[in-house]
Amino acid sequence: MRDARLLRATEKGGDWIHLRRIQATCILGIHPSERTTPRKVFFNVSLEIDTRRAGQSDKIGDTLNYELVEAEVISAAEKGNYFLAEALAQRVAEVCLRHTQVMSVRVVVDKPGALPHTESIAVEILRKRGE
Repeated sequence: MRDARLLRATEKGGDWIHLRRIQATCILGIHPSERTTPRKVFFNVSLEIDTRRAGQSDKIGDTLNYELVEAEVISAAEKGNYFLAEALAQRVAEVCLRHTQVMSVRVVVDKPGALPHTESIAVEILRKRGE
């Protein structure tokens, strides 16, 4: 049995910051037409952080800079050249975990119009610091 002091914030009902429907344009896909024409993709990014200090102080310096995370996600997508949504999701997770406050990150990459009879495909991953 684990020591209660070692439980992570989420195991005790933790704190999450969500960035929903971040939009970027990038090369994503395996088909020849997808390799030359950038397409619109959307991201949902959920960041597990301890928000107690910011909640008590109401100071921006005590929380994660959402604008910076958004810019980094867009940059990772737009500067990359991806065959698989899984690889793009992994890259975004790595970018988010560079922030020391982030204990884990859940990334959803949504690729509209990928299949002819499906609105979109989406890949969802969860990555934790140290794993």
